[in-house]
Amino acid sequence: MKVVVIGGGSVGLLMAARLRSGGIHTMLVTRGETQARQLLAEGIKLQKLDGSVLHLTIDSSPIQKKLPLADIYILAVKQPDLPAIYPLLAKLPTDALLIALQNGLSHVEPLQQVISPDRLFFAINSEGAMRLAPTFVQHTGQGLLRIGPWEATQTTSQLVQNFVQTAQTCGIPTVFVKQISEFAWRKLVANSIINPMTALFELRNGELLHSSDLLAMMRELFQEAAAIAAATGQHIDEQVWQELLTICRNTSQNYSSMLQDIRAGKSTEIEAINGYLVKLGQRHGLPTQWHRTVRDAILLKTGIRLLKGDKGHDSFG
Repeated sequence: MKVVVIGGGSVGLLMAARLRSGGIHTMLVTRGETQARQLLAEGIKLQKLDGSVLHLTIDSSPIQKKLPLADIYILAVKQPDLPAIYPLLAKLPTDALLIALQNGLSHVEPLQQVISPDRLFFAINSEGAMRLAPTFVQHTGQGLLRIGPWEATQTTSQLVQNFVQTAQTCGIPTVFVKQISEFAWRKLVANSIINPMTALFELRNGELLHSSDLLAMMRELFQEAAAIAAATGQHIDEQVWQELLTICRNTSQNYSSMLQDIRAGKSTEIEAINGYLVKLGQRHGLPTQWHRTVRDAILLKTGIRLLKGDKGHDSFG
C-alpha cells in the first residue's frame, strides 16, 4: 500500500510520521519547495507522547500539476488552501481513495463534485499535534481517528478497510464508521467553540474551564450551534456538550490549531467553521449572533496582526 499525505502542517506531519514509523510507503506532499527539500535531506522527527523522539526518512515533494501515484491519498490541508487543490484531486487514479481530514464542513460538497462517492471518505481526528518545525512534529494528545463515507452505503471499499487495519498496526487508534456525517457535526460544534475561544483569549484548551464567564459564553455558542444543526436534521444534545468539556480536559495543555495559526501569522479556518454555521443559520432564519461575533473578532484579530507585520511561515496545512 502506498500512501500520499497532502499537507505539511501539524496533522499531515503527524499522520505521515506515524504511518512511516509502521513501515508504510508514505510520501508527504507540501506546498513549498523548501519544506520538501528539508524533509528529503533531514527526514521527519516525531516526538511521541512519552517524550521520546523518532527520526525517520521520508519521501517528499512540493505540490505540482499532478499528484504522485498512490493507493490512498490523505488530504490534510487546511480549509483556506483547499480551492487550489480541488483540480488536482479530480485527476487522481480512478482506483485510488481520498480520505479528507479537514475541520469544518464547507469542503464536503466541493469534494463530492470531484470524487465519486465510492472513492471519497472523510476522517474525524481527535489526536493532538503541534508542528515544532517544518520537519518536526509533536504528538500532544491521544485520540481516535474515525473514517467513513459521508452517508451510509450498501457496500464498503476493501481498500479503506485495509487502510484502517494498517493504521491500527502503526499505532494509530482507528475505526471505520458507516456514516461520518454525525461525527463531523459533533466535531464542528466542538471546533466552533474551542478554537475561537482559545484563539481570542490566547488560552490553552484546558484553561477555558477555569472561568465561569468563559463557560457561559461557550454555552451560548453551543446552544446556537445546536439549533442550527437541528434545522439541518442533526441532533446535538447534552452529551455533545459533555464531550466538548472532556476534550478540553483531555487536551488541557494543547494550543488549538486556530491559536497556532494566529500566532504564526497565518489565515485561520474561522470561515469554514463559525462562518459556515452563520451561513446555515441565516439560510434557516435562525439567530447567529454569537458565532457571527466570534467569527468577526477572529478576522479582526488576524487582520491586526498582519497589519503589524506579524507573519509566520508557510506550512501548507
